Amino acid sequence: MIVDRRADEIGLESHPGMRRAGVGGLVAPVVIALVAAALVLAVVVASSPSVWRLLGAGRGLVPEEYFAVWGYVIVLATTIGQAVGWAAGSAILYAALTSAGLRSADLAARIAMSVVYVGLGALPLLVYHAVFGGPLLGLPREGLAEWLLANHADAHALLVRFHPAVDLAVIPLGILFLGVLWLTGERARAGAAVRTVLALAVAGTSLAVALSLAIHATIAHVRLG
Repeated sequence: MIVDRRADEIGLESHPGMRRAGVGGLVAPVVIALVAAALVLAVVVASSPSVWRLLGAGRGLVPEEYFAVWGYVIVLATTIGQAVGWAAGSAILYAALTSAGLRSADLAARIAMSVVYVGLGALPLLVYHAVFGGPLLGLPREGLAEWLLANHADAHALLVRFHPAVDLAVIPLGILFLGVLWLTGERARAGAAVRTVLALAVAGTSLAVALSLAIHATIAHVRLG
């Protein structure tokens, strides 16, 4: 693999932790991060069933009583897709940087992971607002929060009360990810603890973005309906 070959080139093969820096050393952190994201999402969906009925994902394909299950599947799939996109994008940018002559494989990897991570956190929401923000601006907002509180208290909690926290969660997660990535040494980043923290930050960001998109889509559905 490219990572293993680059490690050999710069003499990192002498450190035991670096010999685990291939795919095998990523399995446990990735599994932990995805399980954690799945469990957090399960708690969110279980505590806000009205949100998923209002969203109506799968309408016409699944019975209404399974809307929450279908919503969970969609948000989890989006979360995993975002994380996979980050990994693929980081690998592509890493290859481009090293091919362009950047000699430090470690620096190229950190730059690639950072740039794609920023895109992961910002691009989906920017695209959503660019596509749907304009048409929604002219629709009335007055009374929506009150209607949700009176008729769907659990939906009000997620769509109104915790909505800003979900959107802003990408900021502390981004600080955590970039801080750990850039402030730890190469040997530390080869360890399971640092890799797990980085994987959790990526999975958490992916989940926050996926959940934010679901929240915005639900609000738009209610306002348009």
